[in-house]
Amino acid sequence: MAERVLFNIAEEIVKKLGPLATQEIALWWGVKDQLSKVKSTVTRIKGVLHDAEEQVQKPPAQLEDWLGKLQEAVYDAEDLLDDFSTEVQRKRLMSRNKISREVRTFFSGSNQLVYGWQMGHKVKELRQRLDEIVSESEKFHFEVRYEEKASLTMIREATTSSEPEIFFGREDEKKKVMSFLLNPNDKIESVSVISIVGMGGLGKTTFAQSIFNDEQVNLHFGLKLWVSVSGGFDVKKILKDVSEAAGISQVSDQLESLKNELKKKIENRKYLLVLDDVWDNKDGRDGEKWDSLKQSLPHETDRGNKMIITTRSDTIANLTSKIPLALKGLSEKDSWSLFSNKAFGPGQESNYIDEKIKKEIVVRCQGVPLVIKAIARLMYYKDRVQWLSFIKQELPNRVKDDNIIHTLKLSYDPLPSYMKHCFAYCSLFPKGHEIDVKSLIRLWVAQGFVSSSNLGECLEIVGLRCFENLLWRSFFHEVKKDRLGNIESCKMHDFMHDLATHVAGFQSIKVERLGNRISELTRHVSFDTELDLSLPSAQRLRTLVLLQGGKWDEGSWESICREFRCLRVLVLSDFVMKEVSPLIQKLKHLKYLDLSNNEMEALSNSVTSLVNLQVLKLSGCRKLKKLPRDIGKLINLRHLDVGCSLDHDLCDNFEYMPRGIGKLTSLQTLSCFVVARNRSPKSNMIGGLDELRMLNELRGRLEIIVKGYEGSCISEFEGAKLIDKEYLQSLTVQWDPELDSDSDIDLYDKMLQSRQPNSSLQELRVEGYGGMRFPSWLSDLSNLVRVHLRNCRRLKHIPPLDGIPSLEELRIEGLDDLEYIDSEGVGGKGASTFFQSLKELRIFDCPRLKGWWKKSRDEMNDDSDESTIEEGLRMLCFPRLSSLGISYCSNLTSMPLFPTLDEDLQLAFSSSMPLQQTMKMTSPVSSSSSSSFIRPLSKLKRLYMYSIDDMESLPEVGLKNLSSLQSLSIWGCSRLKSLPLPDQGMHSLQKLEVILCRELKSLSESESQGMIPYLPSLQFLRIDGCSEELRGRTRG
Repeated sequence: MAERVLFNIAEEIVKKLGPLATQEIALWWGVKDQLSKVKSTVTRIKGVLHDAEEQVQKPPAQLEDWLGKLQEAVYDAEDLLDDFSTEVQRKRLMSRNKISREVRTFFSGSNQLVYGWQMGHKVKELRQRLDEIVSESEKFHFEVRYEEKASLTMIREATTSSEPEIFFGREDEKKKVMSFLLNPNDKIESVSVISIVGMGGLGKTTFAQSIFNDEQVNLHFGLKLWVSVSGGFDVKKILKDVSEAAGISQVSDQLESLKNELKKKIENRKYLLVLDDVWDNKDGRDGEKWDSLKQSLPHETDRGNKMIITTRSDTIANLTSKIPLALKGLSEKDSWSLFSNKAFGPGQESNYIDEKIKKEIVVRCQGVPLVIKAIARLMYYKDRVQWLSFIKQELPNRVKDDNIIHTLKLSYDPLPSYMKHCFAYCSLFPKGHEIDVKSLIRLWVAQGFVSSSNLGECLEIVGLRCFENLLWRSFFHEVKKDRLGNIESCKMHDFMHDLATHVAGFQSIKVERLGNRISELTRHVSFDTELDLSLPSAQRLRTLVLLQGGKWDEGSWESICREFRCLRVLVLSDFVMKEVSPLIQKLKHLKYLDLSNNEMEALSNSVTSLVNLQVLKLSGCRKLKKLPRDIGKLINLRHLDVGCSLDHDLCDNFEYMPRGIGKLTSLQTLSCFVVARNRSPKSNMIGGLDELRMLNELRGRLEIIVKGYEGSCISEFEGAKLIDKEYLQSLTVQWDPELDSDSDIDLYDKMLQSRQPNSSLQELRVEGYGGMRFPSWLSDLSNLVRVHLRNCRRLKHIPPLDGIPSLEELRIEGLDDLEYIDSEGVGGKGASTFFQSLKELRIFDCPRLKGWWKKSRDEMNDDSDESTIEEGLRMLCFPRLSSLGISYCSNLTSMPLFPTLDEDLQLAFSSSMPLQQTMKMTSPVSSSSSSSFIRPLSKLKRLYMYSIDDMESLPEVGLKNLSSLQSLSIWGCSRLKSLPLPDQGMHSLQKLEVILCRELKSLSESESQGMIPYLPSLQFLRIDGCSEELRGRTRG
């Protein structure tokens, strides 16, 4: 039975009716009194909705019929009011702008009278329908409640979306799988398979992820691939997904091409492939398809490739694996630990819970983690005195496959109305789909599911709170975050997806290959198959999402624009679409339009008639050259996404931004702004960077690409007022490489100086800058987390960065003229604040770079020689550095030391001096990390050295300190003669490769040992292209 959650729709209607009824235009059209009466009627209906929705789960059946009629009337009311509101907005725009002939004709006296008469007739008819529904409701004796119960609307103040997923139990099962994966003696098959089987909700995916991300697994396999199947053995689809996971950018649609490309990518690499959530098919061909898939995967003569398959099906488990691992429920102890973690918080187990209640919970949940987490979050909101009665009356005696949806629905029932809407809407996504959370929230806003009672509150923030609450209640899982900590994507467990489908009923339908169930009640449709627009009963659709893409039929525009006039959301991505039909202007309710990854060169100006549009997605439209000239008419536009280089979906051929884009003061997203290359022919159409002046609601990322500039551009750049954009998190400023000119150095300096961002900025990327000096404002951006400077070929002066307290990542690449990272600062001062948060440092392709600081001779004290000062500069340490990479910086011989590295160190085509100096550390001189001395590099896990020409050996004491090292790779170090690995061994080392080091004669601290030292954990050894003497020893 479909859940009817109409309360918040009615609430939105009441909100809209208030201002509309007072509009002067309502008086002109003679509908002011009618609108006021509709508002009164809807308010009465809103008062009984909660009681009606609670009673609908019980007899009598006529109550469900009444709710059905009410639902249709409420939707029709919202459509009518949106229609009315749209005309009001168009009239306002008409008075603000020059009026076109067509618009003048429409708003002429005769047309206004006709429209007003039609509108008055429709409003009167709607009011009569609603009055009849109110009269009919009296026989049900509903309780009147104008607000939701407090227990329903309780929202957890401090969200826990960032809470890491803690893995409970399964130690014995994990040991079995790890033994299978790491077994070096498995010579039976080229790809050995283990299947993990169990009922839904047992945590098979979480269990497989814990293995996939294990450090031993990372080191053992040269390539790891994860594919969410959520279906049967569709060989072509799985191979395409494997290819994408392997990093193949252009994935073919032909099976043989897929096999060949995958073989090239994977050959000679030992790989682990996880196929998550494989279903059995009903056609009886699973065995045939499995054999085809196995033969299609690369299988070299070298053995050791492994595959993990998770499935609910015993048939699939036995077909794919000789000894499947049957996953059972968690033990009672682990079940209670998981419940306590979710109900009381990590480390907050409540010892005063009655043992009888504990027993009831763990026995009824049957060790199923999905159910345990959902019930724990539900119990969090209940008084302890209610626990036992709730458990006995509501929870089934035993959770099984056939009652798990009912059990999970216990967490759904208490949700506020708008959350129910938001959750049910997610049934439109396929199972296993990685949901883009920002897009999901924008979809909710476009459908009106999310609203705010606080004037001026950002709806997207309200939507994020809604998402976090659903996440906290375990309706979503597998959350991923971006580098700045923002929630990026999530998934739904299959059972949660089943629940969403169940509660959505006929209102939200995902059409698949087996046909559709669309009815007159359907409002939201997604197609997970080829598009079929013959939907005669779905003319009131509000959502049309095409998930698969494909080939676009130009006749489809006419069908969509003629049949689906009530659409709020239209997603038409990946259709190789060449143009957008002018007919789109007929979709006047449209709020969300996704045309990403198509092939239009221009966007029809008719799009600017969509005055309700909130979201316009054009990312990945690589042929697109310009936006519509009248884009300034889209007064409600909140998100304009034309892609960006960070996501590799930029509209590369974009020529300029249209004049008037600065009028869109509601914009929160403007992914990219292009400064035009050549303005003269179209100067009246081209918007300059000062269009950004009033766009102070911008947030997230902004990328500015300078394709051209003039001497007078400085005032325009200053006019952008980036310093006022307090919500921006990330700013990229990029100059076209073709612009680079020696005569414009001063102009470059002024251009960048004028783009000072707000101090709240967290990420700054500058690429192609042609000046010699970076503006001093960089040091003042106290909230920066990431700084990237790339291909700034003339740059010689970077202001001090060591005092930025939040800086975690610094990348410097392609700075040809840079000699010192900090040419103005003096090393050794301010050790307590020196890069106190820096975790990752990358320095690439800086051929003239000599050191970190420049200190001239006339600044030195008379009683200090140069070596003493150099030693002082060098001995300052990065207190928290975790990962370091230096490549193609052959002159960099001195820099702060890095004893705290605990991830990786990569040196390539550079000097070994910084490493040698760090390894020889004997005391924590000037280090602010700790008063106690930690042996340098004692926590380092991976060390890579490539073509280090000045390295003959490494310090013995330094190598002894590498007690945590798991991987050591040395390539092409032509002068390396000795690598004195300690005689006592390296107990953590799992991978050792030494390639093309022709002078290397020893891998041992002691010459008398004559062999590789004790390496008990070693799993991979390769010594190639070294001296005959060494090869002889290793063979021995």
